[in-house]
Amino acid sequence: MRQPAITQYIDAYWDKLVRQQPEDQKTLIGLPHTFMVPTHDPTFQEMFYWDSFFIALGLGGTRYEAAIEGMAENMAYLYQRFGVIPNASRYYFLSRSQPPFWTQLIWLAYQTKQAAGAPDSAAWLQRMMALAEQEHASVWLATAHPHQRQVHRGLSRYFDINYLDTLACCESGWDHSTRCNGQWMSHLPVDLNSILYLRECDFAQAARLRDDHAAAEQWQTRAAQRAETMQAVFWDATSGFFYDYNYLNEVADLDNPSLAGFYPLWAGWATEAQAAQVVEQWLPTFMRVGGLVTTLKTHSSYQWASPNGWAPLQWIVVEGLLRYGYQSQAREVMQAWCTLNETVFERTNAMWEKYNVVDPTGDVEGGKYGSLPGFGWSNAVYLDFKRRLAQPTIERWKLGE
Repeated sequence: MRQPAITQYIDAYWDKLVRQQPEDQKTLIGLPHTFMVPTHDPTFQEMFYWDSFFIALGLGGTRYEAAIEGMAENMAYLYQRFGVIPNASRYYFLSRSQPPFWTQLIWLAYQTKQAAGAPDSAAWLQRMMALAEQEHASVWLATAHPHQRQVHRGLSRYFDINYLDTLACCESGWDHSTRCNGQWMSHLPVDLNSILYLRECDFAQAARLRDDHAAAEQWQTRAAQRAETMQAVFWDATSGFFYDYNYLNEVADLDNPSLAGFYPLWAGWATEAQAAQVVEQWLPTFMRVGGLVTTLKTHSSYQWASPNGWAPLQWIVVEGLLRYGYQSQAREVMQAWCTLNETVFERTNAMWEKYNVVDPTGDVEGGKYGSLPGFGWSNAVYLDFKRRLAQPTIERWKLGE
């Protein structure tokens, strides 16, 4: 059977994204291993933190599969050299990081190495997780400059070394969004703390694999304590949803529901009853003809808001739905998103960074730089969704479980 044009495009496009940058060059930071950039467009020609994880989801079984391990190693290199994994591999990004998906990328690389029969898989996993534990403590749990992120009841915020809300927003990856009313430094984000919870579960599992039961119990206890606090801070029983939390005013941001409220399902700390309420009441609220809208509000020049949808957020929500057994709803989201990608591809002959999920024929909100073709994480999520849609039962990624 002839390969569809869209998958031909994606397969060929990996060649445009692969980079080797062994030495520093002007603002670019040299990296020891091959990596992927988001797009061939000159705008983004560096390795991004959270993009790398989502791009890696599409690299398995391709000629660039080794880049999964390479990008995890590059993160280790950046942390050891600078004490932080920056937003991306540019010197001007060293003031901030990005959503810390490193441990999930490590698991993905470990499972890829295992499948290939690599004899160093176990030792590699433990070396990388040890570094990730250091990053967890020194960056994400730090309470003082230059990484003052843990600020309230053991929970953390997005941050920038310059103490600027707009740059802390950039660390969130949601630059820019109606979330937090622009006051990112004053908020505990529900997505970040869900990621940190899952990282602590990842550390516990890595400890179990090396038969360090004391460390495993310690990490699991820390994750459980975080979950207990998050239940008190992020969950609003009246509306049945999870919200960012203004810790200075001690109030949830009830006026700004977003897809970040689905992260507790992805990470697994929501209760079954909470998940049921979120799926029943809020999934239809965010669902549009082309998939899930990022927020319910619009704002001129804010690209992480309505009417836009983004591949990584579709993936996070789908994974959360599957974790709690909502197969049909997950399939609906995946099918809507893939159909949108295909419809726009037929019109433009390209994949894109972001999509208008409200009106597939309409324009996206371009934000500060417009809409870029390519696109690494859109390509990867599309391939992943199409692969799983072909299965009678959609399997969830089990990274670290």
